[in-house]
Amino acid sequence: MVKLNNINIDFDCNKETPYFQATSEQRIRFDMEDLKINLIRKIIEDVFTEEDKISVIFVSEYIYNKKRYSSKSKVGKIINIRNWHETVVEDETTGEGEVYATIMNLKREDITNYCSAIYKGHTEAYISFFSDKFLLYVSSDVIDIISNDVEKIANLKQNYSNLFNKFHENGNF
Repeated sequence: MVKLNNINIDFDCNKETPYFQATSEQRIRFDMEDLKINLIRKIIEDVFTEEDKISVIFVSEYIYNKKRYSSKSKVGKIINIRNWHETVVEDETTGEGEVYATIMNLKREDITNYCSAIYKGHTEAYISFFSDKFLLYVSSDVIDIISNDVEKIANLKQNYSNLFNKFHENGNF
C-alpha cells in the first residue's frame, strides 16, 4: 500500500479503488464508454493546470515467491519515463507483493495521452495521476477524479451534470 497524503488515499491494487475511498462530495466518475477523446482532453484541462506539479503512480511489477515480474503495463510507450521512484510492498511471510513506480514532473499532456490511449484500447495499468489538489484514476472502464476540495468537485459535477456517472452518488450502491 502507498499512502497519498494530500488526498488521503491508499493506493493499493489489492484494495478498493481510490473512488470508493472518498465521499460522494469528494469524487466524480465518468464512464469511458460515454467519452470521446476531445472530451477527455477537456475534463483533464478542467482538473489540472499547466503549472500543477503532476505525478503518476502505477503498479510496475508483481512479486511472487520473492521474484519480480513485470506488470506489462507498457506505460513507458506513452509517457516518457525519465526518473522514477520505486516503492516495494512485500509480505515477508508469503514473498508476494507489488512494486509501485512513481514518476514526478509530468505535463498535463502526459495524462491526456495516457487516457486517450486507454480509450483506444491500450493495455491498462493500475494507475493514478495526482497533484496537491486532485487525483485522477483511469481504467478501461472509468475516469475517476478525487479531491479534498469539495467545491471544485461540485463545479465539475455542475459542468458535466449530464455526463458523469451518478450510480454511486449519495451512498447508492
